[in-house]
Amino acid sequence: MLRPDPVPETVAVPPRDTPAGTPATRGPIGSRISPRVAARLRRIAGRALLFAPTIGIIAVDLSKRHPRLLGLAGPDLLFYLGSLLVGLVLWSSLLAVATRARGIARWPARVLLVLGALLLVGSQIYTFQRYQAYVNHRAVLVGTSFLPSIGQQLWFDRWTFLRALLPCLVFAIAVPFAAVKLAPMRKRSRGWLCLDLAIVALLLGAFISPESGAEQGQPPDIMYVAAMGQLARARWDHNETVERVHPGPRSPEAVPALVAKQSRPRNVVMIITESVRAQSVCLDYDEKCKYTPFSNKAVPDRFPLTQMRALDSTTAISLAIMWSGLLPIEKRHELHSAPLLWEYAHAAKLESAYYTSQNLLFGNSGTWLEGTPWTRHVSATMIEPEATYETGADDGKLVDFALKDIGNLKEPYLAVVHLSNTHFPYKIDPDDMPFTPQEEATGPGYENEILNRYQDSIYMQDKAVGRFLSSMKQRPEAERTVIVYVSDHGEQMREKGAVGHTGTLFDPEIRIPFWVSAPKGTLTEDEEAKLRDLHNAPVTSLDVFPTMMDLIGLWDAPELAHFKTKIPGHSLLRGGSAPTESIVLTNCSELWACAFKNWGAMRGTKKLIAHQGDRAWNCFDVATDPGENKPLDVGQCGDLLPMTERVMGGHPF
Repeated sequence: MLRPDPVPETVAVPPRDTPAGTPATRGPIGSRISPRVAARLRRIAGRALLFAPTIGIIAVDLSKRHPRLLGLAGPDLLFYLGSLLVGLVLWSSLLAVATRARGIARWPARVLLVLGALLLVGSQIYTFQRYQAYVNHRAVLVGTSFLPSIGQQLWFDRWTFLRALLPCLVFAIAVPFAAVKLAPMRKRSRGWLCLDLAIVALLLGAFISPESGAEQGQPPDIMYVAAMGQLARARWDHNETVERVHPGPRSPEAVPALVAKQSRPRNVVMIITESVRAQSVCLDYDEKCKYTPFSNKAVPDRFPLTQMRALDSTTAISLAIMWSGLLPIEKRHELHSAPLLWEYAHAAKLESAYYTSQNLLFGNSGTWLEGTPWTRHVSATMIEPEATYETGADDGKLVDFALKDIGNLKEPYLAVVHLSNTHFPYKIDPDDMPFTPQEEATGPGYENEILNRYQDSIYMQDKAVGRFLSSMKQRPEAERTVIVYVSDHGEQMREKGAVGHTGTLFDPEIRIPFWVSAPKGTLTEDEEAKLRDLHNAPVTSLDVFPTMMDLIGLWDAPELAHFKTKIPGHSLLRGGSAPTESIVLTNCSELWACAFKNWGAMRGTKKLIAHQGDRAWNCFDVATDPGENKPLDVGQCGDLLPMTERVMGGHPF
C-alpha cells in the first residue's frame, strides 16, 4: 500500500549575512535587514553627515544670492567652487574629530564647531539681513571690527540676531551627536589626520587673497575666514588703514520726553551730499548754471549761505558734528554718548527717517548708527547688494525709494536723505558727461581730467537731487516742508597738491554748499531775514545741528538745558554763531584718527592751519585771499595760535 510522502520538516536557514542564532531585522515593509547591513547603512549615513554643514551653507547662500551665484562664470566661478571645497574640508574635518567615540580632542572640536557656526555662518546671515551683503575683507579692513557691535546687536536687534544664530547653534550641537550615534570614528590616527586637514583648510581660507575672485565672490563662511585672515595680516604688517581709530557702538544718553513747539508746523528734510565743495555747485540762483542745473531750477528761491565751512574734511567727524552738535575735539566717550537728531525727534514723538546710499559697512558707520530710533530706514546694500564701499548705491535709486517711502511718515516729520556717489572715484553717467575730457587718474598732469570727472559726478547726482526737489514740491505736504541742503565736506582737486579729502584744512576741502528751501509761511519773517543776512557771512557746520533742532521745534525745550552745555553752536535762523568766536578745525579726533595729521582754527574770515608736513603755522584771510596763496604773519591770526596749541596739548612742530 502506497503511503503519501511525509511532509518535510521546515528548517529555518539564517540569511547569508546574518550569523547563526541571530534574529534578522525586520524592515518597514516586512523585509529582513541583517545587523551587518544595518551597521553599513549607519556608517554611510554617519559619513554623509560630514557633508551636511557645507550643504546647509550652499542652501543658505543660494536662498539669499541665487541670481548672483547663478551668474558666476569663468575664474569667478572657479574661485567660488575652490572656496567651497576649502569650506567642505574645514567643516567635515572638524566634524569628523567631533564624532570620535572617545578621547579629549572631540570636545574642543565640538566647541570649535559651535563657534564656527555662530561666527562664520550665523553672523553672516544676520549681516546679510541688515546690509544685503556679507562681511568680507574690505568691510573689516575699513571697519576694524571682527563682528560689528555684538553688544549693540543683542540689545537693539536681539530677536533678529537670535533668529539668525539659533538654527546654526542647534545644527552645530545636533549634528556631531547624531553622527556619534550613527557611526563614531574610532581610529585615533584618523582623528589627527582630520585635525591637520582642518588646520590646512583654515590657513588656505585665511591667507589666499579674496581679490582673486569677484567682490563677495565666496561662500559666507570662507568669506568671513578670509576677512579675518586679511585683517590679521594687515595688523601684522602695521597697516595704517586698520590701526586708525574708527567709530564704535554708541550708548546715547537718554533724552527726556520733549514737546515740539514750532512757530509754523513744518516737516524738515535734510539732504546731505558727499565730498561736494562750494565752488563746484551753483549756490545762488543762476539762469546759466552749468554745475548743478537741476537743483538750481527746482528751488530758485532758496536761501544760500555762500561762506559755510565744515570743521574738518572727514565724513565721520562731519556727521557727528551736524547730527550731535558736539565739537570734533570732544573725548571719544562723549562722541559716543551724545544723542543724535533722531534720538531728540524720537523723544518728542516725531516720526523720522534715514535714507542713505552710503555703504554702512564702510568705516564702522553701521556700528556707530546701530539702534538709532528712526521710523523708516534704508541703506546702500539694501538697494544694491553689490554697492561699493566708496561710492555706495546709486543715488538715483535712493531718491526713488525715498520719494515712495516718505509718505509713510506721519507729519510733522524729520527725514535725512544722505547721498554718496560723489565720493572718489566719482560715479558718472557715461551717456551724459558735459565736462570732458575726463579720467580717474589723479596724478600730476591729469588735473583737468579728474576735475571734469568730479564735476560730471556732481552733475549726475544733481539730476537725482533735482528730481527729488521737484517731486517733493508736488506732494500734498509741500507747502509745509522745509529742505536743508549741505555737504559733509569738500574735495581738493590738486589745488594744494592732492586729490581727495582728509589731508588738509584748505578751503577746497572744507568750504561746503549750504542752502535752505522754505515755502512761504514755513519760516517767520525774522527767520527769513536772518538767513538773508548770513548770505555772505562766515559760518560753520557747528551751527547746522542747532538749526535743525530749531526747525523741528526743539531748540527751546527746557529739558535740553543739560545737553546744550556741550553744544556750542547757534541756530542760523537766529543769526548763527558770532563771527568773533574762535572754533577749532581738525581731521584728527577720537572718533576718527587721521591718516595725515592736520589741525587749525578759524575766527570770522581768519584761518590758522597746519599739517604734518609743515614746519610752521599758516595764517590766511579767506575774504581777501580766497585761494589761500598769500600767508599772513601768524600774529594776524590773534589768539587762534595759543588756543589751537592748547587744544592740541603742545606745539606740533
